[in-house]
Amino acid sequence: MTEFDYGSAFSRNLGCVSLDEHARLQGSTVAIAGMGGVGGDYLISLVRAGVGGFHIAEFDEFELANFNRQYGANTRTLGRRKIEVMLEYALEINPELRVKIFDKGLDANNIDAFLSGADLAVDGMDVFAVDMHPLLINSATVRGLFTVAAIPLGLGAGMLAFGPGGMSYEDYFAISPEMSEEEKIIQFALGFAPEMHHLKYLDPQSINLKARKGPSSIAGCKLCAGFITTQALLALLHPQELKLTPWYTYLDARLNRFHHRQLWLGNRNPLQRLKSFVAKKRLEKASK
Repeated sequence: MTEFDYGSAFSRNLGCVSLDEHARLQGSTVAIAGMGGVGGDYLISLVRAGVGGFHIAEFDEFELANFNRQYGANTRTLGRRKIEVMLEYALEINPELRVKIFDKGLDANNIDAFLSGADLAVDGMDVFAVDMHPLLINSATVRGLFTVAAIPLGLGAGMLAFGPGGMSYEDYFAISPEMSEEEKIIQFALGFAPEMHHLKYLDPQSINLKARKGPSSIAGCKLCAGFITTQALLALLHPQELKLTPWYTYLDARLNRFHHRQLWLGNRNPLQRLKSFVAKKRLEKASK
């Protein structure tokens, strides 16, 4: 049996990264919150990219509804804890990984431990975790860390990067404490996809914000993994190239529409405020 060797296992990354950068990735630690729809893919993608250390957080178990998109979901893992399954998959690729697990998920009590020693934060949590996203992003920014995040949107995905020098979570998304949970979710999604191309073909009746349910495709999740892997490499190796909020990147692969630009004022942009109002009314109408 061939013994594991880091240099050989990930040698095909060379050319995209230099030998020195490869070594830097091996010594880097990335904190990934969430091991479900996108987070599990982020872990495996970054392991294959050569990152040598991780902090991973997840409290949930795999269920049948995860089979259409989540990396670790299959008949063998049904009912098992996502964090344990994804750790096994990661160690099968690189048995020399340095990993800390947070199997109760994230909260205000463990966020400091989760980020301690990390070089980058990655938000892979569910779109509907409206109170957890700012906890991670704001805590990382205070520590001087970048956070990269992406969400699947129909057959597409949107990506953002937060950190020192960029717009804050609250300023970019224009989310305030007095908003309802449904309003916060709309603001969150709108910030990733200002053009909302996915709404042209998604069935609005498939979206139920109160029940925290909506359509999610493997196509969108894989696009997220591509975005996050690339942005993580930039953050770790070429941070000067990382474009922070109000910059956003949005791709809809079904409609072949791509946008990479600044969103002036974030969701406080007058046009964004109108879009938020329209989206809310459409979803209210569909739920009746």
